[in-house]
Amino acid sequence: MWSTLELLPAAAACEPAARLDRSRLADAFELACLVRATSLTPDGGVRVGHPRRPATPAGTVEFSAEHAARRMGQLMRALDLPYAHETAEAGLRRRYLLHRVSVPGEHRAAYLDISDGAWRQGRAAVLSTALVGGSAPAHADRLRLAGAAWRGVLLAAGRHMRKHILGVRVTDQDLATILVRGAHLLGAQASLSRQAGSLLVSIPADSAHRVLYGAGILH
Repeated sequence: MWSTLELLPAAAACEPAARLDRSRLADAFELACLVRATSLTPDGGVRVGHPRRPATPAGTVEFSAEHAARRMGQLMRALDLPYAHETAEAGLRRRYLLHRVSVPGEHRAAYLDISDGAWRQGRAAVLSTALVGGSAPAHADRLRLAGAAWRGVLLAAGRHMRKHILGVRVTDQDLATILVRGAHLLGAQASLSRQAGSLLVSIPADSAHRVLYGAGILH
């Protein structure tokens, strides 16, 4: 049985935005990356690592980590999108709390429009090879979006810290490419390898702090 922790009503009409301005793009792009790192589909709905559990609908994302669910809620509030945060116990031998963040059906189209638009804009900016000066606004935007992508993935997918690397596992090829390019923008070199049906993005430990700093995890 699910219990509701939080229910945020719509602050506005949540009209779909064709193109997000700079002030909202970073939050929306982080949201899109966070969901992609958690799900097998870009809009949520199919949880990684639980193939025997039934698929949840688009606009619904489930987390085993509370901090990832809370962060999604923060981003939804920043974007004036309504959502519900519910919890339920899961697991057989080892019980744990599952967190579900869902968008009400009547607002799902606006949510998908915002997240899809942010994904396209953010992806284009991070992967762009256009030359810009280090002090140009476009360069600052790239760094902000690269940090947002890494922040969302580190929260949703978790980080694997070993003696020599910082690594994250994702299933989305486009997201993995953005992480590699984002790491480069933030001053680190990342490698990509396929392992056990997922993609492992790895950064040497001696430059991992640059990505963590860019993601706002180190201050």
